[in-house]
Amino acid sequence: MRLRRIRRPHEVGASLRAAREGLGLTQAEVAAAAGVSRKWLSEAEGGKAAVSLGLVLGVLDALGYEVEFVPKPDDEFDLEAHLDHLGTTDDDSRW
Repeated sequence: MRLRRIRRPHEVGASLRAAREGLGLTQAEVAAAAGVSRKWLSEAEGGKAAVSLGLVLGVLDALGYEVEFVPKPDDEFDLEAHLDHLGTTDDDSRW
Protein backbone atom coordinates (compact mmCIF):
# COMPACT_ATOMS: atom_id res chain seq x y z
CA MET A 1 0.00 0.00 0.00
CA ARG A 2 1.34 3.43 -0.85
CA LEU A 3 1.97 6.13 1.72
CA ARG A 4 -1.22 8.05 2.49
CA ARG A 5 -1.85 11.37 4.15
CA ILE A 6 -4.60 10.97 6.69
CA ARG A 7 -6.32 14.01 8.11
CA ARG A 8 -9.92 12.97 8.70
CA PRO A 9 -11.80 9.95 10.09
CA HIS A 10 -13.11 8.83 6.71
CA GLU A 11 -9.51 8.73 5.45
CA VAL A 12 -8.56 6.44 8.34
CA GLY A 13 -11.47 4.18 7.44
CA ALA A 14 -10.61 4.12 3.74
CA SER A 15 -7.00 3.28 4.58
CA LEU A 16 -8.03 0.44 6.90
CA ARG A 17 -10.29 -0.97 4.19
CA ALA A 18 -7.61 -0.66 1.49
CA ALA A 19 -5.03 -2.39 3.69
CA ARG A 20 -7.41 -5.22 4.54
CA GLU A 21 -8.53 -5.72 0.96
CA GLY A 22 -4.93 -5.50 -0.26
CA LEU A 23 -4.12 -8.45 1.99
CA GLY A 24 -7.17 -10.35 0.72
CA LEU A 25 -8.71 -10.56 4.18
CA THR A 26 -12.35 -10.35 5.22
CA GLN A 27 -13.64 -8.02 7.89
CA ALA A 28 -14.37 -11.06 10.06
CA GLU A 29 -10.77 -12.30 9.79
CA VAL A 30 -9.25 -8.93 10.67
CA ALA A 31 -11.76 -8.30 13.46
CA ALA A 32 -10.94 -11.66 15.05
CA ALA A 33 -7.19 -11.03 14.80
CA ALA A 34 -7.55 -7.53 16.31
CA GLY A 35 -10.04 -8.48 19.03
CA VAL A 36 -12.85 -6.24 17.75
CA SER A 37 -16.28 -7.06 16.38
CA ARG A 38 -16.89 -7.21 12.64
CA LYS A 39 -19.54 -4.52 13.13
CA TRP A 40 -17.02 -2.22 14.84
CA LEU A 41 -14.53 -2.75 12.02
CA SER A 42 -17.23 -2.04 9.43
CA GLU A 43 -18.08 1.23 11.18
CA ALA A 44 -14.41 2.19 11.44
CA GLU A 45 -13.86 1.44 7.76
CA GLY A 46 -16.94 3.55 7.03
CA GLY A 47 -15.27 6.56 8.63
CA LYS A 48 -17.09 6.71 11.95
CA ALA A 49 -15.45 9.58 13.83
CA ALA A 50 -15.96 8.25 17.36
CA VAL A 51 -13.84 5.11 17.44
CA SER A 52 -11.27 4.12 20.05
CA LEU A 53 -7.73 4.99 19.09
CA GLY A 54 -6.53 1.90 20.92
CA LEU A 55 -8.78 -0.33 18.83
CA VAL A 56 -7.69 1.36 15.60
CA LEU A 57 -4.07 0.77 16.57
CA GLY A 58 -4.91 -2.88 17.26
CA VAL A 59 -6.44 -3.26 13.80
CA LEU A 60 -3.41 -1.59 12.22
CA ASP A 61 -1.14 -3.99 14.09
CA ALA A 62 -3.20 -6.98 12.93
CA LEU A 63 -2.82 -5.71 9.36
CA GLY A 64 0.94 -5.23 9.76
CA TYR A 65 0.90 -1.41 9.86
CA GLU A 66 2.00 1.20 12.35
CA VAL A 67 1.44 4.92 12.82
CA GLU A 68 4.24 7.40 12.36
CA PHE A 69 3.93 11.12 13.07
CA VAL A 70 5.46 13.17 10.30
CA PRO A 71 5.47 16.97 10.46
CA LYS A 72 4.01 18.88 7.55
CA PRO A 73 6.53 20.86 5.52
CA ASP A 74 6.77 24.45 6.79
CA ASP A 75 5.28 25.79 3.56
CA GLU A 76 2.13 23.69 4.09
CA PHE A 77 1.40 24.64 7.68
CA ASP A 78 0.79 28.08 9.14
CA LEU A 79 0.17 27.65 12.87
CA GLU A 80 -1.27 31.14 13.35
CA ALA A 81 -3.77 30.69 10.52
CA HIS A 82 -4.68 27.25 11.84
CA LEU A 83 -5.31 28.59 15.35
CA ASP A 84 -7.35 31.48 13.93
CA HIS A 85 -9.48 28.99 11.98
CA LEU A 86 -10.05 26.83 15.04
CA GLY A 87 -11.23 29.87 16.96
CA THR A 88 -13.78 30.86 14.31
CA THR A 89 -15.63 27.58 13.83
CA ASP A 90 -17.80 25.60 16.19
CA ASP A 91 -18.41 22.58 14.00
CA ASP A 92 -16.43 19.34 13.81
CA SER A 93 -15.79 19.49 10.05
CA ARG A 94 -12.11 20.11 10.71
CA TRP A 95 -11.83 16.56 12.03
